[in-house]
Amino acid sequence: MILASNPLYCLKPFEEVLEMIQQHYEGWEFLSENEHSWNNRAHILDALSTTDIYVQIHAPFNDINIAAMNPSMAEASITEIERSFKLASMLDADMVTVHPGIYSPMGRFWDGAKARAHKSLKRLSSLAEEYGITCALENMPDLDVTMGVTPEEMLEFIRSSELSFCLDVGHAYTGGFLDEFLEIDIVPANLHLHDNEGKLDEHRTLGAGDIPFEPTLKKLYRYEGHFVIEGRNIDSLVESKIYLENLLDKL
Repeated sequence: MILASNPLYCLKPFEEVLEMIQQHYEGWEFLSENEHSWNNRAHILDALSTTDIYVQIHAPFNDINIAAMNPSMAEASITEIERSFKLASMLDADMVTVHPGIYSPMGRFWDGAKARAHKSLKRLSSLAEEYGITCALENMPDLDVTMGVTPEEMLEFIRSSELSFCLDVGHAYTGGFLDEFLEIDIVPANLHLHDNEGKLDEHRTLGAGDIPFEPTLKKLYRYEGHFVIEGRNIDSLVESKIYLENLLDKL
């Protein structure tokens, strides 16, 4: 199944976005923040009771850092992510995508940042098992503050925590690591698709950048999950869906 996703939609009422998405898609991976957070679970449950749309959840990442130098901040971040696990369990949504930690301003000079991230991810793995959901760790774009950029680092995180893997093709392409990610021995449990020219995390419409999607998808022949398109707006999401459907028909 092809799913839609746009983090900015969490700033709009859940019912409004749901109505728009289901006109074009059978599935939606929504970011559990702001209007779409645990605090608004009653509205979300009520809205979804009127439709059979398939949903997945992206855990919150704004103001979240599971690798924070301050242990209280790391703990608070885990608590916020756990709420997305609770929400997924309530909705019978079996997939939650999470981000690794990030480097705080002094984090790159602190040799405990990676250790804090590993410890937090192990906690999240245990919580995901407790709530009966699959938690997939997403690779990040090549930025100064991001962890989980390279295949080697992602493999370390995944193997130490026993989390599943969400391959973000657009993120992998920004660092020039896409081919390497396609060669690792872990089959993704979730897949994010958007386009760029290899430098910035632009989230362009599929086909509007340089990512070679046809050979990429051919190399992902073992993948059995859903295809999550991340777009900037509904027009881009619709155009990308048509592009992907045409591409999948060829494979």
